[in-house]
Amino acid sequence: MAGKFIKTVKSARRGINFSKKIKHRLAGVILLFFGLIFASAFLIWWRERNFTGSFFESLWSVLFTLIGQGEFAASPNTFAGRIIVFLLSIFGVALFGVVFAEVMQRLINSKLREIVGDILGMNACKFEGHILLCGWNGRGEYLIRELRASGRDIALIAQERPENLNPDIFFVQGTPSERESLIKGGVEKARAAIILGTGYDDAQTILTGLAVEAIAPNVYTVMELHNPENEKYARYAHVDDILYTDSLIADITAMCTHNEGISAFIRDILSADDDGHSFAAFDIPEKFEGSKVSDVFEEFQKDGNLPIALITAPDKNSNIPVSEWISDVNPDRGKIISLPSKIVCIVKDKKLSS
Repeated sequence: MAGKFIKTVKSARRGINFSKKIKHRLAGVILLFFGLIFASAFLIWWRERNFTGSFFESLWSVLFTLIGQGEFAASPNTFAGRIIVFLLSIFGVALFGVVFAEVMQRLINSKLREIVGDILGMNACKFEGHILLCGWNGRGEYLIRELRASGRDIALIAQERPENLNPDIFFVQGTPSERESLIKGGVEKARAAIILGTGYDDAQTILTGLAVEAIAPNVYTVMELHNPENEKYARYAHVDDILYTDSLIADITAMCTHNEGISAFIRDILSADDDGHSFAAFDIPEKFEGSKVSDVFEEFQKDGNLPIALITAPDKNSNIPVSEWISDVNPDRGKIISLPSKIVCIVKDKKLSS
């Protein structure tokens, strides 16, 4: 039995070598292979068994003959049967080797292209509902750490792949302001896009914001700027939120200086990957329209949240970005809720991924 198996493997290898020497279409070889199999099964059913039994029993015998096993392969009863065994042992195995070699080669090439494409950032992102990072700077590593703690998929568009980039992050090599790169990054299916500032020139950042909003206006977009004077230009991009990194860091530093020990609280509240607490904003349900703030706070406290503020649209019928809504920290509990509004709470970090 071992000898027959070795013979079959050698025949298959001859078929693989044969496949390298001829030009063919894979579909044609597959058709020829199955044609040989079914024709042989019919001839066996006719010549060997005189149409007794079923065609599928004859087909089963052919498959076993192809690997050099089975009663029919060892002792065919007719001259036609011997011819069939001979053809299957030579041409059938050779054709099987051709089909096997071509299929495996295409699968391997496809997988290699996918792997190499992922490494070089040439493939298109297949995520949906993910966070898209546009650009890269020194804060990117910390930003990814926080976003991963929320359980979201992340894609990154940058000129070069950052060192030690987590393999779970889908990387696209390109310029974030170019349409092709944004499409590859899946901007149309993203939940949000974060546009990181590169250097102290906000021009490229604003250009990226314009490109993102032109392709996917419904994606929530956060832009990082260095110079507050450029906000008026950034607003033309209709991004949803704008942050000033330098001034934010300065504010936090000054706060820690004036309030001893508050830095521990800030580290906890601003980090989502430390099993502590973080800020989270939730839409207030429509059923609370006209209710008191105390009723809404009480409802959210039932889930273990700590409500601390409201964010309310200045005009119900306007399309003002959420970043320009009115913030009311520690509001009067008797105040009447006007929608659309959001409630800001301190929550356990594990709730951010829900």
